[in-house]
Amino acid sequence: MIRKFTNSDLDAILEIEAEAFPKSAYNGFIFLYYAEAYPDNFLVYVCDDTGTGLSELSEIVGYIIFYPQGHIVSIAVRSAYRRRGMGTELVEAVLKRAKGIASVEVRASNEVAKTFYKRLGFSLRTVIPRYYGDEDALLMVRTGMI
Repeated sequence: MIRKFTNSDLDAILEIEAEAFPKSAYNGFIFLYYAEAYPDNFLVYVCDDTGTGLSELSEIVGYIIFYPQGHIVSIAVRSAYRRRGMGTELVEAVLKRAKGIASVEVRASNEVAKTFYKRLGFSLRTVIPRYYGDEDALLMVRTGMI
């Protein structure tokens, strides 16, 4: 299930962030900023692996933050839950809200992310030199209706 972020989700989001981006993890202040500035554009993926449907047994396994026009600021899914379609569902939520138009920066060396976004219809728009300080970013875009 995908829903809006609430402040009580912060600890889980920080865990996911630290696991996904150990060298450049956002801190809690950044997440709270986006939650305040863009409350409709900070979504979490909640998984109920127990099959009970009880929310207290559910776990936040991913998140996505994006600007209203579809630019993805950050997305991450817990490693144990990757390759199950949750990241795809999060990006599709953005595409639905932004009429099929989205963009994202990806590390030039991140083959997994490049393949993921290409599969979702994104293509390379340009290279941004030294975007990550030590590495270039690829600006990938998706245009058109879904």
